Amino acid sequence: WGPEAVIETARRTLPRDTIATVDTGAHRILLSQGWECYQPRTLLQSSALSTMGVALPLAIGVKLADTSRPVAAFTGDAGLEMVLGELATLRDLKLPVVIIVFVDQSLALIELKQRNSGFKNLGVDFGATNFPAVAQAMGGYGVTAPNVETLMGELNAALERKIFSIIACPIGAK
Repeated sequence: WGPEAVIETARRTLPRDTIATVDTGAHRILLSQGWECYQPRTLLQSSALSTMGVALPLAIGVKLADTSRPVAAFTGDAGLEMVLGELATLRDLKLPVVIIVFVDQSLALIELKQRNSGFKNLGVDFGATNFPAVAQAMGGYGVTAPNVETLMGELNAALERKIFSIIACPIGAK
């Protein structure tokens, strides 16, 4: 279980016409390499600016543009924390976007750069957010998926909902 398993399970479980969005972080690098696209413009990301939190606004925009296709936003826990207000937009527009959160309570790429530069770990670790509770508070559905089987079941269930779903995937919380 880890980020690779989350991505592989999501690609195997979600329909081929799913549009995926992803924000910056270690998960973006993995997803860009492991997510198979069957049509053009079905993986949206901020590649030049490395924008944290961009997956959710991208998902909202693409879902508004084409309500017939499933949309999955892949985000880190810090990225989602930066744009929690957008959950109200999903609620108010009644958009059933699937949000997959990589939960590790760390800015992993920045920490790696600190370590490689010989610096101490500073400002890259943070506390846990109860994303399922946040989803419920904002009018959506939320759950934690700690393994492949749970993730598969929750992805299938999310595709049937008329509201947004947050699936928090713990991948090595500190």
